[in-house]
Amino acid sequence: MNSLNTETGQQAESRPDEDRTDSDVRILRRIAPLNEWPITNAIGGEGPVLAVLDTETDGLDLETDSVIEIAVALVQTDGEGRIVKILDKAYALQDPGRPLPARITKLTGLTDERLAGKAIDADKLTAFIARADAVLAHGAKFDAGFVRRLLPGIAHMPWICSLVDIDWLEHGFDGRALGHLLMQQGLFAPRAHTAGDDVTALVNLAATCLPNGRTVLAEALSSARTTTVRVDAAGDTYQARSELKRRGYRFDWSRKVWSIEVSEFQSDYEESWISRHFPRVRVSKTPITWHERHC
Repeated sequence: MNSLNTETGQQAESRPDEDRTDSDVRILRRIAPLNEWPITNAIGGEGPVLAVLDTETDGLDLETDSVIEIAVALVQTDGEGRIVKILDKAYALQDPGRPLPARITKLTGLTDERLAGKAIDADKLTAFIARADAVLAHGAKFDAGFVRRLLPGIAHMPWICSLVDIDWLEHGFDGRALGHLLMQQGLFAPRAHTAGDDVTALVNLAATCLPNGRTVLAEALSSARTTTVRVDAAGDTYQARSELKRRGYRFDWSRKVWSIEVSEFQSDYEESWISRHFPRVRVSKTPITWHERHC
């Protein structure tokens, strides 16, 4: 016999799902597979063809580790930054010539047995990606480093990064991970951390709209195409390091300088500020375009 008649029990019985408000529930829809992508009419003329790309590697070291999986989707965009058509897809695996670390197998699902004897046709893949006007990746600095070493024939191509070429916080998002961004846009990816799945996820994310009405892709494209200035602070920076860090500078260990990327106008202000407060610090400025931003 159940004699539960507490206030909590009564509340539970009187709150069926249909009485909940929209703020109580969030519905996530599965991302669209690329082979089901709808073909739509272009608005504002044709935009660039983009190579949406993702890699999986057997480690993080650009000098010693290798690409083990790569996926690329060629997409046609329009003048409004919408993806209107999936033009083509490419996919390849590569045997790194040594056993995969257990954590890589756990993360990607790839195994030594599946990769055994596989090789990427560099010439064929270079020609495929070269059909695009630019490359889009989520975390392009990582992918670009490995891809430029693997495919030097496309080293000249510009890159767009959906991770850093958009100020996600400014647009009301509280994270930048691909899966998290999808969920904040009402979508979910059933699988992740394989190159093919992550390319599909990125195409879907790029097609969504931001609160300002522009697509994610339009925002990323606009930002990527804008020339900025990298301000480097070098020399006697010990006394200045805390203030530099507070202003958003990061220490570049490879070049041994504090660095920040800003607009041309802001770069003049940064140079003046450093010279005024830390006259022993040397300042240099370098224009940055989408050809070298993610090198």
